[in-house]
Amino acid sequence: MEKSLSYSTKDWDDIADVPLLHVTYLIHILLPRRHFGHDRLQIEKQKILEDFSNVKEGLSGKLHIVPVGSKSEGYGIPDAVRLTDQPYIEFMSDIDAMLVREEFSASANEFEKAGTRNSVFIETSQTHAGYGRVRFGSPTDINSKLLYHDGQTDKCYLNSSMIMQEQVEMMKTSTDDDLKYSLQGPAVSSDDPVPVTLERGRTSKFVHPQDYVFAIPCNSWPECAIPWTRRKRTNNWLAVDIVDSIVSTGFHMVPVAHRLSNNPDIEWRLSFAKAEQILAEQAVTAAQRQCYVYLKILRKQTMEENTKLSSYFLKNIFLHCCDELPVRIWDDDPAGCVLYMLDVLLECVQKRNLPSYFLPENNLIDYLDESELQSIESALQNIRSDPISPILKFTDSRIFCYAQECLSYSTTFRSIVQLVLDEIASVEDVDIGRTVLGCFTDIQCNIASVMLGEKRTSFSYHLDFYQLFVQKYIQMSFVDFVNYMGIRLETPFITLMFYEKCLAEVQNFPELEYLRGNMACMCFALAQTHDDKSKERKMRLYQAEKLYNEVLQNNGIYFASTIDFANFLCDSERWEEAISLLEKFIEAERKRPSSMQNGYYPAESTTLNVQLQREVKYTGCFLASSLSFAYYFLIKATIETKLPNLPDILAKFEKHCHSVNSYGDYELLGYSGLDTKNYVLAELAFSKAANLHQNNLLAQVNLNLCRANDPPAKKQSRIVNLKIVFKCCLSIGYLLDDNIVNATNLIFNR
Repeated sequence: MEKSLSYSTKDWDDIADVPLLHVTYLIHILLPRRHFGHDRLQIEKQKILEDFSNVKEGLSGKLHIVPVGSKSEGYGIPDAVRLTDQPYIEFMSDIDAMLVREEFSASANEFEKAGTRNSVFIETSQTHAGYGRVRFGSPTDINSKLLYHDGQTDKCYLNSSMIMQEQVEMMKTSTDDDLKYSLQGPAVSSDDPVPVTLERGRTSKFVHPQDYVFAIPCNSWPECAIPWTRRKRTNNWLAVDIVDSIVSTGFHMVPVAHRLSNNPDIEWRLSFAKAEQILAEQAVTAAQRQCYVYLKILRKQTMEENTKLSSYFLKNIFLHCCDELPVRIWDDDPAGCVLYMLDVLLECVQKRNLPSYFLPENNLIDYLDESELQSIESALQNIRSDPISPILKFTDSRIFCYAQECLSYSTTFRSIVQLVLDEIASVEDVDIGRTVLGCFTDIQCNIASVMLGEKRTSFSYHLDFYQLFVQKYIQMSFVDFVNYMGIRLETPFITLMFYEKCLAEVQNFPELEYLRGNMACMCFALAQTHDDKSKERKMRLYQAEKLYNEVLQNNGIYFASTIDFANFLCDSERWEEAISLLEKFIEAERKRPSSMQNGYYPAESTTLNVQLQREVKYTGCFLASSLSFAYYFLIKATIETKLPNLPDILAKFEKHCHSVNSYGDYELLGYSGLDTKNYVLAELAFSKAANLHQNNLLAQVNLNLCRANDPPAKKQSRIVNLKIVFKCCLSIGYLLDDNIVNATNLIFNR
């Protein structure tokens, strides 16, 4: 295919003025790639064959049914629920089939190589490229109404018009159903006269609209299409064995004349539907199929009723691009591939030549007049400058249904992805890491909230997102990402439901067992939202403890959730149990040192004491080594039980903090110094934390608090110390009220 365009990878599209990463993300949310893979294709094909069962019985022995077209190839726009006053199921495309009449089996040539003349053959002279006539060499009944006899040349041709009329009558009399059959162009269409409302779709069986086209099989490959078999392909998309398989299946003739034909009654079109079916099943990838369906939605929303741009034109452009672009490009850059197909299509329309994939000599748009071509060109330019708005308009009134799965039954696609749309409108330079873990993850949280609210799992969407974005751009394990998502959800209750749904997948993803401890934390957090003596609080605390014990039983003591359980026990004032648990954890850490950490986010902060709540409020996520948290809680419990080994624990804690040299660890050591009234140690720890986290207001407040309690300072100037204490208290108040400016000015004497 000759063109001036070439594909190039880029981050930003200047014509549409959009970041391609964001458009790719929208494509994945709207059309999850898992619904366009080979397994799903086989399932859909089996359903199609079942839908044809009533027709098969009536036509048994007369015709052979061959499923073709978008539905059987996996190119169909998903069926949708149309959101009206009375919602109904909207079929985005019909199920297509060829009714192959084996008795008219034809040859591509009049004579075989040995010189033997074929009784039925294809004649392509004096017809438009891609079209021909079905000629009978020696017909037994020259007066048959299905034949046209040319008196001047004494040649007999199969009459396509009469075949179509006979086909309609055959369908009406050979099928036992309540469907309405009519001739629509070259196809016999069947429609269910009863509207398929949403209620009917749930309670009774209905038949998908079907189109049948009569076809004559040709078991040899046409000479005019031999150049396709020799086409140079450098992208390793189409293997030689697939090409050989296509050639061996031959082609079909269908009763469709060229729009400008002088003899439409005897002209037929060469159909490569069977070849296209093989390509769809054996060559086209899920990523390629996903891009093509997105392109079809753009056309359906903007051009189906206003222009004569057939979806078949798009299909030929799509296959040309599959021949050209490396397979990995479709995987990595769906947005770029969609825009490239639009560019190629637009150039073809501008050149007034859109070549057929198998027969480039066949210009698919040469029958259109200039005004029609200008209308198509204008519509394509509008789509190219804005490939997102048509999708939003299309989905504002529709909900896609993939088998039993859909994104939402009540919330529009636009509402779910609004944050991405806002970022597209405002972003100038894309920071991939920030976008993936920020805006894109927030959309994942929206999806989780919406689907959980409808009592459905959203796990597949998050797994897709992790594999396509997080794993590609961010160094993060799957369980860490799921946990990160969970703590960004709106409430502990939604987070708890989210973790429950994810844990249901633990058999396939064993690492998700880690979430059991997180679920316990969420139960603990939910307990804090109820009155102290309420049944709801007791129930949540019981659930939390049960889950913590399950974690200990399944994973042992040496697990980050042990720290969470210790916090739970301290909150319940079960000090001895907390000490026993923490001492075992510390001993396990001594035998097998690790870099295990615990982090606490706002969703979990209600489970923490005031000291740690302030840290979470200021930092957004308070992170420290699990061993430091163990020492911190152990000191709390030891103070309450008045055990004598505090100095030894503090010494070990201090030594550990020096080894990890982390802000969070020094903050915990500082708080332990305050709790034990070891202000020298506390000041040293907070000073270290402040140095590690420059301009850290909370660390500076804690440091000033230590200095105010330093005994030598008290002796020198009680007045100064009282001022410092007052400043510290006032600063903490400002911080808790999110008044950062006043706190900063007060601390640094501005």
